[in-house]
Amino acid sequence: MALGPGELTLGLPALYIAGVLVVNLLVMMGKGDPKDAAIFNFLVGFLATMTGLYDWFILGYPLFAAQALLFAFTYWWLGWNWYTGRTDARAFGWYCLFVAINTIPFGYYTFVGNMPILGFNWIWWGLAWFMFWVILGIGKAKYFKVMLAVTWIATLLLWVSALGWLIGWFDFTKFFGFP
Repeated sequence: MALGPGELTLGLPALYIAGVLVVNLLVMMGKGDPKDAAIFNFLVGFLATMTGLYDWFILGYPLFAAQALLFAFTYWWLGWNWYTGRTDARAFGWYCLFVAINTIPFGYYTFVGNMPILGFNWIWWGLAWFMFWVILGIGKAKYFKVMLAVTWIATLLLWVSALGWLIGWFDFTKFFGFP
């Protein structure tokens, strides 16, 4: 079975984004070292950056590039913060709010484009990024458990979706925007 650009530019980075989310959540729960997890964040940031550049310059879809780069910058930034031992992540938290706001039109776009699985992913990603803003941007640590629950759900949904996009469970031939 040949995979098209849609499956590759979604499924491949999504699989590793789900993986890095698992690692990041475990680190945030005190079950790992941030500096150790930084390398995985850098690798996923690089993969998402390459995906975004491919979407933009090869496929000619700057919208898809913008979406991929929201993830890329998230993992570059988080990786750097953890590698350098930064404890004040308020600026990163405010970036998460920017990303959360952008998930609203992206989610709408995918639902209108008859791709509800991706739409549900955008909703949960938006909720997760919003919760990171709550925890990091405005320092409401009392919502930490809510952030964990939301992000675990988003991670599991992404993981299953990534497998579906790569294995071919989800068909992109009817989704506008993919060649």
